[in-house]
Amino acid sequence: MNKEIYQKAFLDNLELALGLTLQMTYQGTLAYAAMIKGVLKGDKVVVDGGEELEERGYGRREGGNLVLSLIEAAYLVDKGDLEVVSEDGAVLSFEELIRMAAINDSSFWVKLLVYSDLRYRGLRARPLESAFPAFLVEKKVREGEKRYLVLCLEEGARIGFKDVEAYLRRAMEARRELVFAIVDKEGNISYYRVEKVMGA
Repeated sequence: MNKEIYQKAFLDNLELALGLTLQMTYQGTLAYAAMIKGVLKGDKVVVDGGEELEERGYGRREGGNLVLSLIEAAYLVDKGDLEVVSEDGAVLSFEELIRMAAINDSSFWVKLLVYSDLRYRGLRARPLESAFPAFLVEKKVREGEKRYLVLCLEEGARIGFKDVEAYLRRAMEARRELVFAIVDKEGNISYYRVEKVMGA
């Protein structure tokens, strides 16, 4: 048997036997990590335990479970850090999760783009329930922590002055900076900080 074929067969059998996910570390060595699993329940994903994800700033604790929003779950599935199953045990792919979430949330893809970009930049972000898609964001700095309220908008979308004023006031009351994340048709994101609104 060809050496490469033998090695692949060995690794495939080992992965199957141990029930582990085979991962390549950046050094090029092999490492095994148990796949974290979550169950889709309505508009959230419930993870039994989930301490590792919680330490990384994901989800909220409800008893012994960690509850993830669909945005968080989709992001983690795309990264390969989470496996989501339906309540009958069927594994859901990233694409299936996106399609299901978009049925009740037309802005889901825009929110996922912004959330993924914020995480890529090393920021912790938590989805916020509001009229417009938004995130509560924290960034570690030498002085402590910077806090933002990030509002997600598609390019060309309209937002009224009163809405901007209300979000700015909400951000100021929570000692956060208000930031607009504008997503264009190509999926590019531009960030604009709102410092003051006349009359606010």
